[in-house]
Amino acid sequence: MLRSDADFVWTAAPELNVTDLKQYTYCPRIPYYWHVLAVPRPVSYKMQHGTQAHIELDRLEKRRRLRSYGLQEGRRLFHLRLKSEALRLHGKLDLVIAYPHGDGLGYLPVEFKYSHGKAHANFKYQLAAYAMLLEEHYGVTVHEGVIYQIPTRTLQVIAITEEMRHHVRNTLAAIRRMIRHEAYPEPYSRRRCTDCEYRRYCNDID
Repeated sequence: MLRSDADFVWTAAPELNVTDLKQYTYCPRIPYYWHVLAVPRPVSYKMQHGTQAHIELDRLEKRRRLRSYGLQEGRRLFHLRLKSEALRLHGKLDLVIAYPHGDGLGYLPVEFKYSHGKAHANFKYQLAAYAMLLEEHYGVTVHEGVIYQIPTRTLQVIAITEEMRHHVRNTLAAIRRMIRHEAYPEPYSRRRCTDCEYRRYCNDID
């Protein structure tokens, strides 16, 4: 039986960051510029503002009751660095809550986002990737995660499904193919180009 690209691990497969997956889902040209052309990563006002908001949120989060996450008790782990040898993937998760579950512990990944409205697909798959890193690191199954929207201080609970895990693996394989073949990708949606800090590198965007 033929194996899919997602099941095949190249010997020289580059290690990727979870941020690569998030950006590829938003627009595949961004990780192309990072890994193939090695262009500088611009820092936008939104990114700077989001970093400042993260710092303030870290301070406030330590006083937040776990009840808002649907938990009675638990321990917060901030900025947890995780790495998967199987996925050749690493990243730093904003927050993990370790809570009593059965005879052991469960783990709830939380990502802080400076965004409004319904959680975007790239945020959801980024969260799923972090859940997979937690699963490998702790030997557990992560069933859900949380996206915390900073401007509105609202929580969106995201179910971590097998379809999402499969999508993460396929996306990682697609990114590595792109890097290996240095294939310049088409953007998923040109409507997103208006606010993209990388648009100046695209010679086919007005």
